[in-house]
Amino acid sequence: MVKEHILDVARTEVIRSGFRFSMNDLSTQLGMSTKTIYELFSSKEDLLTALLETSLAEIVEKEEQLLRDPSLSNRSKLRQSLVMLPADLVMFDLRRLSELQRYYPAVWSKLDRFIAGHWDEIRQLIQTGKASGELRAFDTEIFVQVYIGGLYRLMEHSASGSFSGGTLSAALQEMVDMLLEGVLPKEEQ
Repeated sequence: MVKEHILDVARTEVIRSGFRFSMNDLSTQLGMSTKTIYELFSSKEDLLTALLETSLAEIVEKEEQLLRDPSLSNRSKLRQSLVMLPADLVMFDLRRLSELQRYYPAVWSKLDRFIAGHWDEIRQLIQTGKASGELRAFDTEIFVQVYIGGLYRLMEHSASGSFSGGTLSAALQEMVDMLLEGVLPKEEQ
């Protein structure tokens, strides 16, 4: 219970001020000593890792629910799966992700492995879509790499200040729309 409360307050702090908050700031907000926090989390990096793991577990759970939903078409499941990551990691907007990568590389590495390795369900949705005719034939691995590359590029642009978009969720929604629908008007596709 205490651990979950600390994670909830830390999540709010990340949303409010990014990853640069101090453990002292957190202990003040919680009304407990930093020693108590350090008894549960050995370091700030350990705390951020736990925060990320909680978010990733929620994504996996929601994805499983989505995939089992018989009311959704395969195409709808594919679209929602591709934008699920940003929707559930709202605290990790574009600026936050580049901050995480720069200041907490071990935590970033865990997120990076999830992004690069969590594609089995998407691949299955694509294969089912191709088989049913909902999707045209295309190279699934190129699709996956374009998506991952696009995500990383958006983060780089955010870090350099050259990205004018807002949240990762909005940027990835736009990217997924382009990947799935193209950029040509419907009559020219």
